[in-house]
Amino acid sequence: GLLIDPEEELLRTIGHNIRQARKDQNLTLKQMSRRTGLSVSLLSQIARAESSASVSSLFKLATALDCRVTEFFGPY
Repeated sequence: GLLIDPEEELLRTIGHNIRQARKDQNLTLKQMSRRTGLSVSLLSQIARAESSASVSSLFKLATALDCRVTEFFGPY
């Protein structure tokens, strides 16, 4: 496959882990939006690694999902 730079891989990992945590709790994007104050479109972009989440956004997401921010980073 195509080579992906490390930063892109990190964004994909974060997006995947956030999406997985959300799905594990059976939360919709709309519910996450209400819990975090982040727009559905931004949440979707973060999940698809089309947008990088700010530290503030990651904190809001971790709080909404009742987990640690570091859990989103996987092996990084």
